[in-house]
Amino acid sequence: MERVKYFLRIVETYDVARQYYVYLKSCCQANFPDLADVIDIIYLLVPKKHLDGHKEDCKYRFSLNYTEGVGRSHGEGIEASWAESKQSGGSTCQINHSHCHDTINDLHNYWNWNKLRGLGA
Repeated sequence: MERVKYFLRIVETYDVARQYYVYLKSCCQANFPDLADVIDIIYLLVPKKHLDGHKEDCKYRFSLNYTEGVGRSHGEGIEASWAESKQSGGSTCQINHSHCHDTINDLHNYWNWNKLRGLGA
């Protein structure tokens, strides 16, 4: 529990988080026994856009709306950049791994910069 004391909780969102949640602790205890204590502070939740496709009880148990400390998060932040990232496919498919990594980093930095500039508008 030494490493866990620094975190209150770790919140992850994924559209099939409910399915992973069922076996997460037993899987970690079997394969990563030294990290099994970390599972107790991990909250696997379903992003709001994907919540409608789940059963009623899951909508409450795995919802960001009813989880303390996550506020009005929607859990879909990473998906917003995918459309921009796909545009780099043509220019990154033929370059070496290191250059590809740098190009994708540059693309995301530029995308984040544009998003940051637009926050005040």
